[in-house]
Amino acid sequence: MSKKMCKLVKEDYLEAHIAEYIEIIKKPKYICKKCGRVADEEGRLCKPKKIKD
Repeated sequence: MSKKMCKLVKEDYLEAHIAEYIEIIKKPKYICKKCGRVADEEGRLCKPKKIKD
């Protein structure tokens, strides 16, 4: 997946790929400072910030 999560959600990706989306957010390591979404990889977010363990 090369697109950022913000764009994917706007494109209705979530409806068609809910299981894959859940895997991405299941164990978040980063949070987006712009929209608040979380992800397991830094590159999936627009303005990522590492979540401290």
